[in-house]
Amino acid sequence: MFNRAVSRLSRKRPPSDIHDGDGTPSSSHQNVKGTAKWATSLENLLEDPEGIKRFREFLKKEFSEENVLFWLACEDFKKIQDKKQMQEKAKDIYMTFLSSKASSQVNVEGQSRLNEKILEEPHPLMFQKLQDQVLGFFFQLTLKNVCFFI
Repeated sequence: MFNRAVSRLSRKRPPSDIHDGDGTPSSSHQNVKGTAKWATSLENLLEDPEGIKRFREFLKKEFSEENVLFWLACEDFKKIQDKKQMQEKAKDIYMTFLSSKASSQVNVEGQSRLNEKILEEPHPLMFQKLQDQVLGFFFQLTLKNVCFFI
């Protein structure tokens, strides 16, 4: 039921299948240049498959993995053009991360204002405020744990 982002993160990939943002292969031991990019912005970390992998491992230890899965699901949601697919994806995000019965509920303000009626008329930025809260959580968490991926 998870979207492509969740599926992409969940499967194991050999190091030869992991690439840096510039398309060059990355080893399982991220080089110093790659990790230096992560230090310049959280977005760089979240755009790098190895960075996501290590960040996700860290969040598992912090019992917060659902936050990165939600953030990635929202990023995929923004790219959807087809209205029917957008409705399905919005409902999936809501049921997986935001509803009171969500299997991987994220703790964000405003999730209670979302309901299934709103999901009938989705727009690409409908989850943006909630996603921004999760990104803020990432910043706070990484500031307290600067070397989580080393």
